[in-house]
Amino acid sequence: MTEGERSVDEAVAELIATLDPIEGIERVPTTAALARILAEDIASPLDLPAFDNAAMDGYALRSADLGQPALREIGTALAGHAFLGGVEPGCCVRIMTGAPLPPGADTVVMLEDTVREDGQVRVIHVPAAGANVRRRGEHVARGDIVLASQRQLRATDLGLAAAIGRSELPVMRRLRVGLLSTGDELADPPAPLAAGAAYDANRPFLRAALERSGFEAIDLGICPDRVADFEHTLARALADRLDAVVISGGAAQGDADIVRRAGGVRFVALNIRPGRGLAVARLTQSGHATALLGLPGNAVAAFVMFHLVARPVLTHLAGGIATVPASIPVPLAAPVHVRGGRIDYRRASFVRDARGTLTVAPLKDQGSAMLRTVTEADALIAVGPQTDYAAGEPVETIPLGLLE
Repeated sequence: MTEGERSVDEAVAELIATLDPIEGIERVPTTAALARILAEDIASPLDLPAFDNAAMDGYALRSADLGQPALREIGTALAGHAFLGGVEPGCCVRIMTGAPLPPGADTVVMLEDTVREDGQVRVIHVPAAGANVRRRGEHVARGDIVLASQRQLRATDLGLAAAIGRSELPVMRRLRVGLLSTGDELADPPAPLAAGAAYDANRPFLRAALERSGFEAIDLGICPDRVADFEHTLARALADRLDAVVISGGAAQGDADIVRRAGGVRFVALNIRPGRGLAVARLTQSGHATALLGLPGNAVAAFVMFHLVARPVLTHLAGGIATVPASIPVPLAAPVHVRGGRIDYRRASFVRDARGTLTVAPLKDQGSAMLRTVTEADALIAVGPQTDYAAGEPVETIPLGLLE
């Protein structure tokens, strides 16, 4: 690592230390809370399950009767329709998964472990006493914290909230993030391209990534390579009281890189490829702060830097917990040689070897502007700072499904 360069973890920690989370809580329907940041701990007002119930289709009976040659079937218990009587010695009740366990019964024998003839049920494979019963409160006890504040809500969280009777959830207000691309060469479809021009790919995928993260994305368009225009756009973002502005392009060290030349902007260098770093600033107006995060202009570098650094920082700013993407060790399908010196995040595909073992193989093309390679990849692998890796050597792997 070159002096002054940070690891991803160090960069995220440094940036969030300078940014205070936003304030403002709102209540939204549980069904509309996906990806929102939970503002309060959620405690369960009830036990889950709320009653002892069958974990399998079968027969509910007294464990003391498991040694009996046959038991008399006296009724049926269905999910939502309890058997109204009790289970006396020598009797059993046909029961379906989820149905309340009848009084007197403490065990469920699976249907396939029984034989039924003329209203009599024989148990042919004897289970342990208490088998196949979900006990009241074994999943969630009344008063348990089931969802902690600062959690970014997933689909299954919404199901759990509904299971404890929550129709609304308290969440942080949406983080308002402006999205800006810089460069005289950029245009938006369907405008015709002038000589030397290119369509802007970064704003569309960054907007989608922001919205999937639960943030409100405000399109600030394309800014020409003029510092005055850039500063005017930032002034508009401040006037609109945006919480953050994510910029792609203009943050490197070329003569036309306008972001670094704007007042109050500094560059945070990282020991990674692609990307190498990002421009950052904290701008204030009338007591309101707006964070500026400047990403590289090359599409793959912008993708990597957004997901590794910018998104965790924005999550912190939104009131959540800044967490860099999780990785898992996966063996390489073939030897890999890299330049070394930095951590190189390479696009890769998952491959099953002849024994069925999951391995990972870097794609042939690794240019930082080749966005198509991200759409073709399954994962990012982190290689470096060493230069050579043998086939079968585990490398840290981030499945792209965790990012998108």
